[in-house]
Order: sequence, then structure tokens, then C-alpha cells
Amino acid sequence: MVVGAMTCYVDTVRHYPGAGLRFDEFCHLLADNPEELHAMADQIGMPRRFFQDHPWRWHYDLPAHLRAEAVRHGAEELTLHEVGALLRERRQAVNRHERQDQRRA
Repeated sequence: MVVGAMTCYVDTVRHYPGAGLRFDEFCHLLADNPEELHAMADQIGMPRRFFQDHPWRWHYDLPAHLRAEAVRHGAEELTLHEVGALLRERRQAVNRHERQDQRRA
């Protein structure tokens, strides 16, 4: 089942042997906005408590076994380079917004 106009992304699974977590292979689940990200996480059964909130790097560290489920639900597969470009765009947007707020103050 592909989710409507939701735009979500997954990157390459990476191995984190020293993470000390239940799983040691993860990818990132990202989206164009937090609402879409949470909607996808809900659809694939990713608990909200694993959301990593940050002004421009908000995402979920998705265990490898849920990556295929996210893709099945419409997540686009990105390279690490493409994820970097997405995060740079977000950071620039946050910085622009902060500068506009400072000018208004």
C-alpha cells in the first residue's frame, strides 16, 4: 500500500555493532515534514519514542527489518549523498527563518 502524497525517504542500512541496542543495523527514515515522517512511522509500526527531534536533522533511526516495509509504503530510497543534500536544505531553511525572526525583533 502506497501512502497518498506523502514523501518519505530511507537511506542505506549501516552496521552499528557498538550501539548496545537490540538491533545493530539501521537506516534513517526522513520526510519532507515532521507530519509525514510521523505518519509513515505509524504506518510501519515505528514507535514515536524513537523520533530524534532536532531543528533540521529530525528523523527516525529505522532498524533494517523495517526499511523494506517503509519502501513498500512508498518511501523513496536515497543515497547518503542525497540525504546530505536534503539535510543541508533543511539547515539553510532553518537559518533563513532564524535570520528573518531576528530582523523582526
